[in-house]
Amino acid sequence: MKKLNLKTFFVIFFAFFFYACGGADPYEGFKAYHVGDYQKAFNIYVEACDGGDSFMCYSVGTMYENGLSIPQDIKQAYKYYSMACSNQDANGCNAIARLHKQGGGIRQDDLKALEFYIKACEYGLASACYSAGSMYYNKGMATNEDKQNTKEFFGKSCDLGDVKGCDIYKKLGEAGY
Repeated sequence: MKKLNLKTFFVIFFAFFFYACGGADPYEGFKAYHVGDYQKAFNIYVEACDGGDSFMCYSVGTMYENGLSIPQDIKQAYKYYSMACSNQDANGCNAIARLHKQGGGIRQDDLKALEFYIKACEYGLASACYSAGSMYYNKGMATNEDKQNTKEFFGKSCDLGDVKGCDIYKKLGEAGY
């Protein structure tokens, strides 16, 4: 008899769990996405998002942002990213920050971008901590608070495993921050 590895066990467990609960099976959505059946993936993602899966809300937002199987719609992407972020999904918060930073389709707003990078950082996303540190650094360093925040966010990025964040944190320390 062949042994069941842990990864296979969890895939089967979660597939059974979602089917038993009557909800969408995100694994089926991932499979559909990776073979290019974006419409099927989109439908599954929306159903899972409606069922409370914040990562699936982020995934729907990504599909709207990129126009996969549906017309590109940044406002709809923002809506779904917001749903994800409000349920403490760091990727959703980071996506909102990026949209505010870029401004394509929504109003460009650096303060909002920074707010959402910080939120994503608090939820444990190293790249968001790095982005927050970069925004403080590029703000002009006019105050000691900016210097302190710059170092703090690069330090958080480092703590979460971002090697570039560690390098910058070290250099800021050597420069007297």
